[in-house]
Formats: sequence, C-alpha cells, structure tokens
Amino acid sequence: MSERVLGTVSRLQVQRRPLKEKGVRYDPMPIVAVDEAAVGPAGMIGSLDGSWVVDVHHAAHPASRAGGRRALSIGFEGHYAAMAVRFAAVPVGVAGENIIVDAEGRVGLEDLAGTVVIEGPDGELELPGARVAAPCPEFTSFLRGASEVLDRAVLAEDLEFLDGGTRGFILDVSGLPRPMRVRVGDRVVVRH
Repeated sequence: MSERVLGTVSRLQVQRRPLKEKGVRYDPMPIVAVDEAAVGPAGMIGSLDGSWVVDVHHAAHPASRAGGRRALSIGFEGHYAAMAVRFAAVPVGVAGENIIVDAEGRVGLEDLAGTVVIEGPDGELELPGARVAAPCPEFTSFLRGASEVLDRAVLAEDLEFLDGGTRGFILDVSGLPRPMRVRVGDRVVVRH
C-alpha cells in the first residue's frame, strides 16, 4: 500500500443553510468556520461555541439537499490561490467545502484515487470514492462579481476553469461505522 501526503486540515466549516437559490443568487453568509467537526455516515456537524451546528448536507438537517449524495466535501488552499488569480479576491472556504487542506498547487481527481484518510483524534477517517464537485452558474457568477446569475454560455470558460476539482470534491461517508472527530491540524493523506 502506498501513501501520499496531501497536507493538514487548515479549515473546517459547515453551511447552516443552502448557499444558493437556483438561478437567483449565491450567498456565502451561511458558512461558519468551526475548530472541530464530527463526520459520520449521515454527514458532518461542527462544534461552535460549545454547541453542535448541523451542516445543510447532513441527513438530519431540515433543509438537507442532494439526498446524501454530497454529505462531505473537501477543497484545497492551492485551488483558492488559482481562483484568486483568475477572479481577484477569493476568501478561502467561500465555495463551501467542509474541509480545506493546506495543499499547494492543483490537486486533481487522479491525485485522490484510492482512499482519502484523515488522521484524527478518534483514529483514521477513511473516505473513498472522491468525485468532482461540479461548479454551478450561481457560484461562478458570484466569483465574477455579477449581481445576477449569468447564462452558462457567458460563463463557459470560467465553469471549465472551476471544473475538474478546482471547485472541490465530494467524498463518500456512507461506509463510516460511526461519527469520528476531525480537527484543524489533522494530517490528510491518500492511500492506494
């Protein structure tokens, strides 16, 4: 078995409610950074000021979206650096991923082939089956500073730039035996 170190968790965050209203707007205000999270087969919750905040993609959230198909997402600081070059100021985490890793440069789907493993306080959190989080017109229009959602044809080059994982990846939590804690600073690797 081989192992590739991706980096360490630099940011954990949850979405308290949906970030986009299809075809209308993208609003990052519901994103809240947390110091610790619990990731389980139903999704992620984050610890904030002594309380647990349920992420909107968690099966228990009243506004849960995507039927659990995207219960956990991961992004990389290097991708935010690339987005900032293209779109100007892009705060780390504004795309809404749950876990941000301090990896530099571009991390592609091929780099995540195998199992993403987070070495946390409860042991190893194994997250197989990474897939690309497709960029949407709402987020892309937001990055461009547009006051409305632009047509896909107008956004074509930007959507292509954000695709392939630049916008982030979805990880499979369905096989987790129980919720496990993740903290900022935890080591993240890929095992083949």
